[in-house]
Amino acid sequence: MFGGEVIFRSVATALSVIYTAKKYMVIGLDTLALMYISKNINSDNVLLVLQTILIFYNTEHSPHPANQDTKVKEANQDIMEYEPRNIIRQCFHLIDKTAKKVLESDEVEDISLDLLKSIIQRDSLCIPSELCVWQALNRWSHRQCRRRHISPSQDNKREVLEGSQYYVRYLTMTSKQYKVASSLLTKGEEESILYNLLHMDSSLTKSIQEYQVSMNTPRQRTGGLWKHVWRTKVQTNETKKDKITLAEQILFFIVCILD
Repeated sequence: MFGGEVIFRSVATALSVIYTAKKYMVIGLDTLALMYISKNINSDNVLLVLQTILIFYNTEHSPHPANQDTKVKEANQDIMEYEPRNIIRQCFHLIDKTAKKVLESDEVEDISLDLLKSIIQRDSLCIPSELCVWQALNRWSHRQCRRRHISPSQDNKREVLEGSQYYVRYLTMTSKQYKVASSLLTKGEEESILYNLLHMDSSLTKSIQEYQVSMNTPRQRTGGLWKHVWRTKVQTNETKKDKITLAEQILFFIVCILD
């Protein structure tokens, strides 16, 4: 702080200031830090910001001094309620747009399981394929096993993921992609999903049946939607033994360009 002006050198510093301001109830200082953070979020620090803000603001805010003017109190309350939520929304929007880079970053291995779930359940992630999600889960689970001093076996990875592996959109993958991404599933689950990929009308095994709709839902902002539509059409035609029309071949060409 110089001459009454607060100057932040980095986002990490601003996050530390928020902690200090909340701990010692320095009214207004955390708001300045939030304003700085909001203007300096990028794909390199977005996970740190999001995880930290969620931790700092997951409980009730500190009470304002009893002698504070009512209008000032209400204004401050509005800021405290709105700014963190606004930044959280900003973070998720940035993650959507830069999902591939974020999921491939080392930082993804350090976030909480709850935050990881929140990210990978989003329909709006811009990723070239579901392998990005699976690879992030695989790396995260490997790191967690190491932290718990247990072997990073597939069984242990499944245990630390606590069902997160079922949020991968396996049914939007190609058979080749699925072959790579099936290792976090049990043998029965793996075979059930593979059968569904080959026979669209089949139901998944009971243990993962509740995830079938989400597994079959492509991310809305990627070429996955086009691939999904085309795969559905091709498999339907194969089932009916119909020939693919010229118009459908042109559609497939457009799909390839859009991907």
